[in-house]
Amino acid sequence: MDTDNSAGKSAEHRVHTQVDPADLRRLLEAGPDSCLVLSEGRMQVQDRSPGDGAGLVVVTRAGLVAQLGESPADNDLVTQAALLDSEVRSLGA
Repeated sequence: MDTDNSAGKSAEHRVHTQVDPADLRRLLEAGPDSCLVLSEGRMQVQDRSPGDGAGLVVVTRAGLVAQLGESPADNDLVTQAALLDSEVRSLGA
């Protein structure tokens, strides 16, 4: 399951490199081995970790559940998304 959150958006908004709460919500709704990956300039929920060099794993579903639980409040997702986005940016991605 490759879920790309760029579908249906205009060309200027198609590239999505920022972690947002909707990404985290989709990750929580995905399978147990899923992860949020920055690949080819886009945030994607993938059903498993990518192979070597195939993207940067931002967070696994298990890691997110460990931090926030199975059903976190929206404000917790907003806070966690901001923290993860900051980490990604600090890596230069």
